Amino acid sequence: MIPRSIGLALLLVIGACESKKQPSPGVTHYDTIPGHAEIQLTFNCGEPVVRDEGMGELQIGAPVDSVSAHCLVLRDTTAIGAEGMPARKLAVFLPPDTVEAEVVNNRIWRLSIVSPHFRTADSLGVGTPLSRLLKLRNPRGMTGEGKFFVASPEHCGMSFRLLNAGPGAQKGDLDQAGLKRLPKSAVVSEILVFGCHLPSGRTGGH
Repeated sequence: MIPRSIGLALLLVIGACESKKQPSPGVTHYDTIPGHAEIQLTFNCGEPVVRDEGMGELQIGAPVDSVSAHCLVLRDTTAIGAEGMPARKLAVFLPPDTVEAEVVNNRIWRLSIVSPHFRTADSLGVGTPLSRLLKLRNPRGMTGEGKFFVASPEHCGMSFRLLNAGPGAQKGDLDQAGLKRLPKSAVVSEILVFGCHLPSGRTGGH
């Protein structure tokens, strides 16, 4: 396998053309290896739409090796994860931005999306107001890892972290009526994707 992190220069070129066989742009990564000619590697991580089981080739449960074969992994490190425990995290480039993937047992366990460039098929994403989430089927508010999230069976594999939710969010479990009492300024600041396999009511935390 050709090392991807030892390059003296990294050039990302996003293809401008799309076709039925290639629904999203590819990424070309150039590595310069001492004593060798410049090597060109092309990645296509798939459609960057946020879905319940992942984004493109970045799927919940996928082996890290499989993700690395299709996607450009910019960083593979250990950082503080859920509940203050160390966790392996990947920074994966999906044009036009980066997604953080948390790894457990060498498989993708959870995605954290904080870029407003990535949306669900129904246009939910960072910056979406609480009023839009209230239109989902049976939305509920809950706390997890010291944060406040909104989840709905309509998107069984993800939860939406709220910013500016106010002191009312500290109560934890809120039904739709309780969510309506939160400040209108509350907006989505992060999407967690963990797949529909988690029990109902989980936010994707350990």
